[in-house]
Amino acid sequence: MKTKFAILVLLLLLGFVSSDGVIIPVHHEDPYPLILNHYVTVTINDTYARTRVEQEFRNDGYRDLEGVYMFPVPGGGIRDVKLIVDGKTLEGTLLGSEEAKKTYQQYVLERRDASLLEYVGRDAFSSSIVLPRGKKVKVVITYEQILSSSAGLYSYMYPLSPERYSTKPIDPVNITININAPGTLGFIYSPTHNIIVQRGEMGKALVSYYEEKALPDKDFQLYYGVSNRDYDVKLLAQKSSDSGYFLIFVYPSIVNQTLIPKDVVFVIDTSGSMEGAKLDQVKRALKYGLDRLNEEDKFNIISFSGATKKYANTLQSVGSVQGAKNFVDSLSAEGATDLQDSLAESVTGFQNDSRVHLVVILTDGRDTTGHSNADIIKTLRGRADGAQRDFKLFAFGVGEDVDFELLDKLSNEFGDGIPTYIKNEADLEMTLKSFYDRISTPLLSDVRLTITPSSAPVVCEKGSTACVGVEGAVSTYDLLPRRIPDIFLGTQLVVAGRYGGYGSANVIIKGTINGIEKAIYYNVDFPKSESNNFVERIWALRKVGYLLDQITLDGETPELKQQVTELAIKYGIPTPYTSYLVKSPEGTEIRRDVGIAPMAENIAGGVYGVASAYKATSSMAQQTSQAPETKVIRDKTFVSVGGTWVDTECGDRSPTQTVPFGSEDYLRLTNDQKTANYLSVGDNALLCSAGGVLRITPASNAPPQNTNPQSPPVNGTQTGASNSSSIVTPVAAALVLFTVFITLSMLRKNPTPREPDDANIYRALSSDTRIDILNTLLEGERTPTDISSKLNKSKATIVEHLDKLREAELVEKIEVDGRKWVFYKLTPRGKSIIKKGG
Repeated sequence: MKTKFAILVLLLLLGFVSSDGVIIPVHHEDPYPLILNHYVTVTINDTYARTRVEQEFRNDGYRDLEGVYMFPVPGGGIRDVKLIVDGKTLEGTLLGSEEAKKTYQQYVLERRDASLLEYVGRDAFSSSIVLPRGKKVKVVITYEQILSSSAGLYSYMYPLSPERYSTKPIDPVNITININAPGTLGFIYSPTHNIIVQRGEMGKALVSYYEEKALPDKDFQLYYGVSNRDYDVKLLAQKSSDSGYFLIFVYPSIVNQTLIPKDVVFVIDTSGSMEGAKLDQVKRALKYGLDRLNEEDKFNIISFSGATKKYANTLQSVGSVQGAKNFVDSLSAEGATDLQDSLAESVTGFQNDSRVHLVVILTDGRDTTGHSNADIIKTLRGRADGAQRDFKLFAFGVGEDVDFELLDKLSNEFGDGIPTYIKNEADLEMTLKSFYDRISTPLLSDVRLTITPSSAPVVCEKGSTACVGVEGAVSTYDLLPRRIPDIFLGTQLVVAGRYGGYGSANVIIKGTINGIEKAIYYNVDFPKSESNNFVERIWALRKVGYLLDQITLDGETPELKQQVTELAIKYGIPTPYTSYLVKSPEGTEIRRDVGIAPMAENIAGGVYGVASAYKATSSMAQQTSQAPETKVIRDKTFVSVGGTWVDTECGDRSPTQTVPFGSEDYLRLTNDQKTANYLSVGDNALLCSAGGVLRITPASNAPPQNTNPQSPPVNGTQTGASNSSSIVTPVAAALVLFTVFITLSMLRKNPTPREPDDANIYRALSSDTRIDILNTLLEGERTPTDISSKLNKSKATIVEHLDKLREAELVEKIEVDGRKWVFYKLTPRGKSIIKKGG
């Protein structure tokens, strides 16, 4: 704690959090103010949108802060912008993109902060502002805009990109959007954030995003469709060359839909390992599922341990629900696990009719009665085929002892290929209830989806994943999922794929309703060029998921491994094969492994669970889909190598041009919007393009930030992301400053061969996390995984901070031949500073 006071009082909280609006200090020695919370309220009527933003800032500097409030406004006819600070309306200026770019360039140079280049290319609202020392200030900005819309597809974007090196979370970030559409609302989708959608009347919905202690790293994007047809079908695409990528959304409207009766058999594990809270949650969720049955539905319940136990010998109508609940209450956990007999028994009650037949199995273990996986699948297949019974199986695995391979194979052969794995028992009940809501009302079964050019005859083989029409027209391929799931009321089908050509195409959706074949035809336009980078990455995640699935189920082949490796490296996706061979700025070839292990540690099912998560991906927000130690900016992936962010397209190529950060050549590069956005990765980077390999080197004369030992002490200094504000008295502050001053004086008398300047040390120690890392290394050598576990932070975050500490020569990396792991330890300089500071 003393160490934190020593360093943080001296540095005056250099951590920077910029959200949608950021206050940039006029004097570079002043720290950025903290953003404490962030509320956004949006009202959309037809194409008119009004946005209200509330942010609370706090100036923890040693004096009143003179700053410029910069708000990078989205495109789309922004007007009536108002800025209110503590209830007073301030004058402001709406800057065009060129004028805003010059402003950002100026602050990039003055503050040595490349991240501001992220906003180059956007208009901006600017206003002068003063924040009193130690005070909180509430900033309110409102603006109006006309949303872009085409063929019933609407989009809204809100700039929510914080500075990527921030150590101070915003608590909370809350976005609320009220949609009043001019017709029936169809699909509602965010590729960037996990949203909650509450639908109201025909054209109304409430969309919300809420996160506590958040560090959002991307803008908030929302898409929604409006249609007066039974199904809303919309397309989002990405195309920059011959090959394009697309997402097709299919959403059934609430009106004019024929419902299909269903038969559901719940197969529940009641072996000894289910005892306690686990079984209690399953019981509550199962009773909830019984209540969600429709009037014409039928059901049965089978519990299994060492033997099977059935609620009834035949499928029961909903009039028997109360008796079924009593049966559920009577279940207890004991005995072994007989998966084979319970699964075989689950399909015997189904008839060869037009009803939808569903089997829901939940287990926390594997068969312990001597049945092999092959026997279990063979028996279930025989029971189903013998009576020509068609059914869909949904598998749920709880905990880490599940037979993941078996559930994967069952889901691939009898279901939609995506089992659900639940790592945390606390999530069990909510996950099951959400699933029962989803399958409550089937609308279309045995679904097939095909795409043909509008100018070509609509002729596609059943189950085809590619329909190629006339020469030069649209051709689609590599559609995922490979097996289209049934469509239920209130659910959203998302199909990802690739395409060549461009132009109009027919989307044909076929399925059965009560045994009657139905075909639905829609027309969509595949663009010649379009920039929605998330579309390509979502397709890549799904593709990797299916390839990993194929490897785990059928075995690894050179071809499969190569496909996974190429996709993983290009898009920064964690897999067992993700490994980058890159050349460091010094010319040394380095292999950086960013495998699947860190992600698999947090997902039930390990590699199986990760593959399932990838296959189900429809949004970049659904899971951590980016490999540790990587950053994605637009269409590029960067990997951290010794403190340098290396564009993975560079491979082992050497730099052809070196440009110092902040130089005239650097400024010329930032005049191009796309290049400027790439350069926001940092002031130490390798960037590749058709013109060669560009090396960006840090500025050697970066100004130290607030290093004046005569500066007044700071009150209310934050000592950690999770700690409350602490008061430092003037006497204590003076002692702390004196300690650090003596330490730096000693370092100057005993310089190392490559002594970093004081400013580098100040910047390196401006983070609570880095202070915690140094204290951890004071105990001895540690791996990044060790530090990550102790500090409860991601490995990617730890490695990034370690790179900063290495640049300041406070820690060093230890790599020994024959030693599996990489270790870090304190340098003599690091030990001296951390001990003197304490």
